[in-house]
Amino acid sequence: MRVGIGALVGIVGGPATYARELVAALVRTGGHDYVVFTDRPEVFRHLGVETIEVPLPTPYHQVTWDHWRLPGLLARARIDLYHGTKNVLPWRLPVPTVVTVHDLAVYAHPRSFSWGQRWHLRLLLPRSVATAARVITPSVHARDDVLARFRAAAGRTRSIPHGVGAQWLAPPPAAAVAAFRARHALGERLIACVGTLQPRKHADRVIEAFVRSEVARAGWQLVLAGRHRPGYAPAWLRALPPQVRWLGPLSDDDLRALHVAAPIAMSASEYEGFGLVLTEAMASGSAVIAVASSAVPEVVGDAGWLVARSDATLLADALAHLVAEPERRAALGARARARAAGFTWDEAACRTREVYDEVRG
Repeated sequence: MRVGIGALVGIVGGPATYARELVAALVRTGGHDYVVFTDRPEVFRHLGVETIEVPLPTPYHQVTWDHWRLPGLLARARIDLYHGTKNVLPWRLPVPTVVTVHDLAVYAHPRSFSWGQRWHLRLLLPRSVATAARVITPSVHARDDVLARFRAAAGRTRSIPHGVGAQWLAPPPAAAVAAFRARHALGERLIACVGTLQPRKHADRVIEAFVRSEVARAGWQLVLAGRHRPGYAPAWLRALPPQVRWLGPLSDDDLRALHVAAPIAMSASEYEGFGLVLTEAMASGSAVIAVASSAVPEVVGDAGWLVARSDATLLADALAHLVAEPERRAALGARARARAAGFTWDEAACRTREVYDEVRG
Protein backbone atom coordinates (compact mmCIF):
# COMPACT_ATOMS: atom_id res chain seq x y z
CA MET A 1 0.00 0.00 0.00
CA ARG A 2 1.10 3.56 -0.67
CA VAL A 3 1.24 5.41 2.64
CA GLY A 4 1.50 9.19 2.56
CA ILE A 5 3.24 10.77 5.54
CA GLY A 6 3.01 14.47 6.32
CA ALA A 7 6.40 15.51 7.70
CA LEU A 8 6.95 19.13 8.70
CA VAL A 9 10.62 19.11 9.68
CA GLY A 10 11.77 22.68 9.06
CA ILE A 11 10.59 23.86 12.49
CA VAL A 12 12.91 22.55 15.21
CA GLY A 13 11.12 20.60 17.94
CA GLY A 14 9.70 17.27 19.03
CA PRO A 15 7.19 16.83 16.15
CA ALA A 16 9.94 17.44 13.59
CA THR A 17 12.24 14.90 15.26
CA TYR A 18 9.36 12.42 15.39
CA ALA A 19 8.55 12.79 11.69
CA ARG A 20 12.18 12.55 10.62
CA GLU A 21 13.04 9.52 12.75
CA LEU A 22 9.76 7.68 12.14
CA VAL A 23 10.08 7.95 8.36
CA ALA A 24 13.67 6.69 8.50
CA ALA A 25 12.63 3.71 10.64
CA LEU A 26 9.60 2.91 8.48
CA VAL A 27 11.79 2.84 5.38
CA ARG A 28 14.36 0.74 7.23
CA THR A 29 11.84 -1.84 8.43
CA GLY A 30 9.91 -1.95 5.14
CA GLY A 31 6.40 -3.29 4.62
CA HIS A 32 4.83 -0.59 2.45
CA ASP A 33 5.66 2.10 -0.11
CA TYR A 34 6.04 5.44 1.62
CA VAL A 35 5.59 8.88 0.09
CA VAL A 36 6.74 11.77 2.26
CA PHE A 37 5.01 15.14 1.91
CA THR A 38 7.45 17.60 3.44
CA ASP A 39 8.70 21.14 3.56
CA ARG A 40 12.30 19.85 3.46
CA PRO A 41 12.75 17.01 0.92
CA GLU A 42 16.55 17.14 1.32
CA VAL A 43 16.21 15.78 4.86
CA PHE A 44 14.93 12.46 3.47
CA ARG A 45 16.99 12.24 0.29
CA HIS A 46 19.54 9.80 1.75
CA LEU A 47 16.74 7.31 2.50
CA GLY A 48 15.84 6.78 -1.15
CA VAL A 49 12.17 7.37 -0.31
CA GLU A 50 9.76 9.18 -2.61
CA THR A 51 9.26 12.79 -1.49
CA ILE A 52 6.91 15.54 -2.61
CA GLU A 53 7.76 19.08 -1.59
CA VAL A 54 5.04 21.14 0.07
CA PRO A 55 6.60 24.57 0.73
CA LEU A 56 6.11 26.18 4.13
CA PRO A 57 7.12 29.87 3.90
CA THR A 58 6.78 30.48 7.66
CA PRO A 59 5.52 28.55 10.72
CA TYR A 60 2.31 30.56 10.44
CA HIS A 61 1.53 28.93 7.09
CA GLN A 62 0.78 25.48 8.52
CA VAL A 63 -2.93 26.13 7.94
CA THR A 64 -2.39 26.53 4.20
CA TRP A 65 0.14 23.66 4.20
CA ASP A 66 -2.34 21.19 5.67
CA HIS A 67 -5.59 22.32 4.12
CA TRP A 68 -4.79 24.11 0.87
CA ARG A 69 -1.64 22.61 -0.65
CA LEU A 70 -1.71 19.01 0.62
CA PRO A 71 -5.05 17.48 -0.45
CA GLY A 72 -4.50 17.91 -4.20
CA LEU A 73 -0.97 16.55 -3.98
CA LEU A 74 -2.19 13.50 -2.06
CA ALA A 75 -4.83 12.78 -4.70
CA ARG A 76 -2.33 13.05 -7.56
CA ALA A 77 0.11 10.73 -5.75
CA ARG A 78 -2.62 8.02 -5.47
CA ILE A 79 -2.15 7.51 -1.74
CA ASP A 80 -4.04 4.66 -0.03
CA LEU A 81 -3.64 5.99 3.53
CA TYR A 82 -2.41 9.28 4.98
CA HIS A 83 -0.61 9.80 8.31
CA GLY A 84 -0.52 13.35 9.70
CA THR A 85 2.41 13.43 12.13
CA LYS A 86 1.77 16.86 13.68
CA ASN A 87 -1.56 16.88 15.51
CA VAL A 88 -3.98 17.69 12.68
CA LEU A 89 -5.30 16.31 9.40
CA PRO A 90 -6.27 18.09 6.18
CA TRP A 91 -9.89 19.21 6.19
CA ARG A 92 -11.04 16.76 3.51
CA LEU A 93 -9.33 13.62 2.24
CA PRO A 94 -10.77 10.74 0.20
CA VAL A 95 -8.59 8.11 1.92
CA PRO A 96 -8.41 6.65 5.46
CA THR A 97 -6.24 8.65 7.86
CA VAL A 98 -4.05 8.28 10.94
CA VAL A 99 -3.07 11.26 13.10
CA THR A 100 -0.40 11.56 15.77
CA VAL A 101 -1.46 13.86 18.62
CA HIS A 102 1.67 14.67 20.57
CA ASP A 103 -0.14 16.28 23.50
CA LEU A 104 -3.05 18.52 24.41
CA ALA A 105 -0.92 21.37 25.74
CA VAL A 106 -3.02 23.84 23.75
CA TYR A 107 -5.81 23.13 26.27
CA ALA A 108 -3.69 22.51 29.38
CA HIS A 109 -1.27 25.42 28.84
CA PRO A 110 -2.75 27.76 26.21
CA ARG A 111 -0.30 30.58 27.06
CA SER A 112 2.48 28.48 25.56
CA PHE A 113 1.00 29.07 22.09
CA SER A 114 0.65 32.15 19.94
CA TRP A 115 -2.94 33.13 19.19
CA GLY A 116 -2.61 31.74 15.67
CA GLN A 117 -1.41 28.37 16.92
CA ARG A 118 -4.22 28.24 19.51
CA TRP A 119 -6.83 29.03 16.88
CA HIS A 120 -5.48 26.45 14.45
CA LEU A 121 -5.15 23.60 16.95
CA ARG A 122 -8.40 24.20 18.82
CA LEU A 123 -10.31 24.34 15.55
CA LEU A 124 -8.70 21.32 13.89
CA LEU A 125 -7.74 18.94 16.72
CA PRO A 126 -11.32 17.89 17.58
CA ARG A 127 -12.18 17.26 13.95
CA SER A 128 -8.91 15.42 13.25
CA VAL A 129 -9.44 13.10 16.22
CA ALA A 130 -13.07 12.52 15.23
CA THR A 131 -12.35 11.67 11.58
CA ALA A 132 -9.10 9.69 11.93
CA ALA A 133 -9.35 5.93 11.62
CA ARG A 134 -6.66 5.73 14.30
CA VAL A 135 -5.09 8.24 16.69
CA ILE A 136 -1.50 7.68 17.85
CA THR A 137 -0.15 9.27 21.03
CA PRO A 138 3.43 9.01 22.34
CA SER A 139 2.50 8.07 25.91
CA VAL A 140 -0.26 6.62 28.05
CA HIS A 141 -0.65 10.06 29.63
CA ALA A 142 -1.25 11.68 26.24
CA ARG A 143 -3.66 8.89 25.30
CA ASP A 144 -5.64 9.40 28.50
CA ASP A 145 -5.77 13.15 27.83
CA VAL A 146 -7.17 12.53 24.36
CA LEU A 147 -9.76 10.05 25.63
CA ALA A 148 -10.84 12.36 28.44
CA ARG A 149 -11.41 15.30 26.10
CA PHE A 150 -12.54 13.49 22.96
CA ARG A 151 -14.59 10.51 24.10
CA ALA A 152 -15.35 9.55 20.50
CA ALA A 153 -11.70 8.41 20.18
CA ALA A 154 -12.22 5.42 22.48
CA GLY A 155 -11.19 2.22 20.74
CA ARG A 156 -9.30 4.07 18.00
CA THR A 157 -6.38 5.43 20.04
CA ARG A 158 -2.99 3.73 20.33
CA SER A 159 -0.09 4.70 22.61
CA ILE A 160 3.27 4.22 20.85
CA PRO A 161 6.33 5.68 22.63
CA HIS A 162 8.88 7.66 20.67
CA GLY A 163 12.36 6.27 20.21
CA VAL A 164 15.85 7.60 20.76
CA GLY A 165 18.07 8.05 17.73
CA ALA A 166 21.04 5.69 17.68
CA GLN A 167 23.36 8.70 17.35
CA TRP A 168 22.48 9.75 20.91
CA LEU A 169 23.81 6.46 22.29
CA ALA A 170 27.13 6.91 20.47
CA PRO A 171 29.22 9.62 22.19
CA PRO A 172 30.72 12.22 19.82
CA PRO A 173 34.52 12.34 19.62
CA ALA A 174 36.24 14.04 22.56
CA ALA A 175 37.68 16.58 20.13
CA ALA A 176 34.18 17.59 19.02
CA VAL A 177 33.10 18.11 22.63
CA ALA A 178 36.23 20.15 23.36
CA ALA A 179 35.63 22.26 20.24
CA PHE A 180 32.04 22.90 21.35
CA ARG A 181 33.23 24.06 24.78
CA ALA A 182 35.84 26.34 23.23
CA ARG A 183 33.44 27.80 20.65
CA HIS A 184 31.01 28.85 23.38
CA ALA A 185 33.60 29.60 26.08
CA LEU A 186 32.15 27.01 28.46
CA GLY A 187 33.86 25.52 31.50
CA GLU A 188 34.21 21.92 32.62
CA ARG A 189 31.17 21.72 34.93
CA LEU A 190 27.94 22.12 32.98
CA ILE A 191 24.23 21.68 33.65
CA ALA A 192 22.04 21.52 30.55
CA CYS A 193 18.48 22.74 30.10
CA VAL A 194 17.24 22.08 26.56
CA GLY A 195 13.84 22.78 25.02
CA THR A 196 11.71 25.27 23.12
CA LEU A 197 11.53 28.56 24.97
CA GLN A 198 7.84 28.85 25.88
CA PRO A 199 5.91 29.43 29.13
CA ARG A 200 5.08 25.81 30.03
CA LYS A 201 8.75 24.77 29.96
CA HIS A 202 9.46 27.15 32.88
CA ALA A 203 13.11 27.75 32.05
CA ASP A 204 12.95 30.67 34.50
CA ARG A 205 12.40 28.17 37.35
CA VAL A 206 15.48 26.21 36.29
CA ILE A 207 17.48 29.46 36.41
CA GLU A 208 16.05 30.30 39.85
CA ALA A 209 16.88 26.79 41.08
CA PHE A 210 20.44 27.13 39.80
CA VAL A 211 20.87 30.43 41.66
CA ARG A 212 19.28 29.09 44.87
CA SER A 213 21.46 25.97 44.86
CA GLU A 214 24.61 28.16 44.87
CA VAL A 215 26.46 25.55 42.80
CA ALA A 216 27.98 28.37 40.74
CA ARG A 217 30.38 28.89 43.66
CA ALA A 218 31.85 25.46 42.84
CA GLY A 219 32.37 26.43 39.20
CA TRP A 220 29.17 25.02 37.69
CA GLN A 221 27.48 26.74 34.74
CA LEU A 222 23.88 26.46 33.55
CA VAL A 223 23.55 26.23 29.75
CA LEU A 224 20.15 26.74 28.14
CA ALA A 225 19.54 25.84 24.50
CA GLY A 226 16.54 25.70 22.17
CA ARG A 227 14.47 27.79 19.83
CA HIS A 228 12.09 30.61 20.73
CA ARG A 229 8.40 30.02 20.33
CA PRO A 230 7.33 32.69 17.79
CA GLY A 231 6.30 35.86 19.58
CA TYR A 232 7.64 34.86 23.00
CA ALA A 233 10.49 36.92 24.44
CA PRO A 234 10.65 36.74 28.26
CA ALA A 235 12.24 39.66 30.09
CA TRP A 236 14.56 37.37 32.10
CA LEU A 237 16.40 36.43 28.92
CA ARG A 238 17.86 39.94 28.78
CA ALA A 239 19.35 39.82 32.28
CA LEU A 240 20.76 36.36 32.95
CA PRO A 241 22.53 35.72 36.28
CA PRO A 242 26.27 35.04 36.35
CA GLN A 243 27.27 31.56 35.13
CA VAL A 244 24.01 31.18 33.15
CA ARG A 245 24.35 30.99 29.35
CA TRP A 246 21.71 31.03 26.63
CA LEU A 247 22.95 29.45 23.39
CA GLY A 248 19.73 29.48 21.36
CA PRO A 249 18.96 26.71 18.86
CA LEU A 250 21.80 24.21 18.32
CA SER A 251 22.52 21.68 15.61
CA ASP A 252 22.09 18.00 16.47
CA ASP A 253 25.88 17.61 16.67
CA ASP A 254 26.18 20.52 19.09
CA LEU A 255 23.29 19.21 21.20
CA ARG A 256 25.03 15.85 21.47
CA ALA A 257 28.23 17.60 22.51
CA LEU A 258 26.35 19.66 25.11
CA HIS A 259 24.73 16.63 26.70
CA VAL A 260 27.99 14.69 26.80
CA ALA A 261 29.68 17.71 28.36
CA ALA A 262 26.88 18.18 30.92
CA PRO A 263 26.64 15.41 33.55
CA ILE A 264 23.34 16.92 34.75
CA ALA A 265 20.26 17.87 32.71
CA MET A 266 17.31 19.76 34.17
CA SER A 267 13.71 20.36 33.17
CA ALA A 268 11.01 22.29 35.02
CA SER A 269 8.29 21.46 32.48
CA GLU A 270 5.07 20.34 34.13
CA TYR A 271 3.39 19.09 30.97
CA GLU A 272 4.95 16.78 28.36
CA GLY A 273 3.34 14.43 25.87
CA PHE A 274 6.54 12.39 25.91
CA GLY A 275 9.74 14.34 26.58
CA LEU A 276 12.22 13.71 23.77
CA VAL A 277 14.74 16.15 25.22
CA LEU A 278 14.79 14.07 28.40
CA THR A 279 15.42 10.78 26.57
CA GLU A 280 18.18 12.38 24.52
CA ALA A 281 19.88 13.65 27.68
CA MET A 282 19.43 10.23 29.30
CA ALA A 283 20.90 8.46 26.26
CA SER A 284 23.95 10.71 26.58
CA GLY A 285 24.46 9.59 30.18
CA SER A 286 23.22 12.73 31.92
CA ALA A 287 21.63 12.49 35.36
CA VAL A 288 18.19 14.01 34.82
CA ILE A 289 16.25 16.25 37.19
CA ALA A 290 12.62 16.66 36.11
CA VAL A 291 9.04 17.03 37.36
CA ALA A 292 6.96 13.94 38.20
CA SER A 293 3.91 14.95 36.19
CA SER A 294 2.30 14.23 32.81
CA ALA A 295 4.32 11.70 30.75
CA VAL A 296 7.67 12.33 32.47
CA PRO A 297 7.45 9.41 34.97
CA GLU A 298 6.66 7.04 32.06
CA VAL A 299 9.83 8.12 30.30
CA VAL A 300 12.29 8.69 33.13
CA GLY A 301 11.07 6.02 35.56
CA ASP A 302 13.61 5.44 38.33
CA ALA A 303 16.49 6.60 36.11
CA GLY A 304 16.32 10.23 37.20
CA TRP A 305 15.57 12.52 40.12
CA LEU A 306 11.88 13.49 39.89
CA VAL A 307 10.50 16.28 42.05
CA ALA A 308 6.85 16.44 43.07
CA ARG A 309 6.01 19.67 41.24
CA SER A 310 7.58 22.41 39.14
CA ASP A 311 9.03 24.38 42.04
CA ALA A 312 12.37 26.18 42.14
CA THR A 313 13.06 25.17 45.75
CA LEU A 314 12.56 21.47 45.04
CA LEU A 315 14.66 21.67 41.89
CA ALA A 316 17.42 23.53 43.73
CA ASP A 317 17.54 20.89 46.45
CA ALA A 318 17.83 18.09 43.87
CA LEU A 319 20.56 19.97 42.01
CA ALA A 320 22.56 20.66 45.18
CA HIS A 321 22.44 16.96 46.07
CA LEU A 322 23.58 15.76 42.64
CA VAL A 323 26.43 18.27 42.54
CA ALA A 324 27.57 17.24 46.03
CA GLU A 325 27.25 13.48 45.36
CA PRO A 326 29.28 12.52 42.25
CA GLU A 327 28.81 8.79 42.81
CA ARG A 328 25.03 9.14 42.91
CA ARG A 329 25.20 11.40 39.84
CA ALA A 330 27.22 8.82 37.92
CA ALA A 331 24.89 5.98 38.95
CA LEU A 332 21.84 7.90 37.78
CA GLY A 333 23.57 8.73 34.50
CA ALA A 334 24.36 5.05 33.86
CA ARG A 335 20.81 4.02 34.73
CA ALA A 336 19.42 6.75 32.47
CA ARG A 337 21.54 5.61 29.55
CA ALA A 338 20.36 2.01 29.95
CA ARG A 339 16.70 3.06 30.17
CA ALA A 340 16.93 5.35 27.14
CA ALA A 341 18.34 2.50 25.05
CA GLY A 342 15.00 0.73 25.48
CA PHE A 343 13.18 3.39 23.45
CA THR A 344 13.85 2.60 19.77
CA TRP A 345 12.49 4.11 16.58
CA ASP A 346 12.42 0.68 14.94
CA GLU A 347 9.97 -0.49 17.61
CA ALA A 348 7.90 2.68 17.12
CA ALA A 349 7.90 2.09 13.35
CA CYS A 350 6.82 -1.55 13.66
CA ARG A 351 3.92 -0.63 15.92
CA THR A 352 2.95 2.27 13.66
CA ARG A 353 2.97 -0.05 10.65
CA GLU A 354 0.61 -2.36 12.58
CA VAL A 355 -1.74 0.60 12.94
CA TYR A 356 -1.63 1.18 9.16
CA ASP A 357 -2.45 -2.51 8.62
CA GLU A 358 -5.36 -2.32 11.07
CA VAL A 359 -6.82 0.60 9.16
CA ARG A 360 -6.56 -1.13 5.77
CA GLY A 361 -7.87 -4.39 7.22
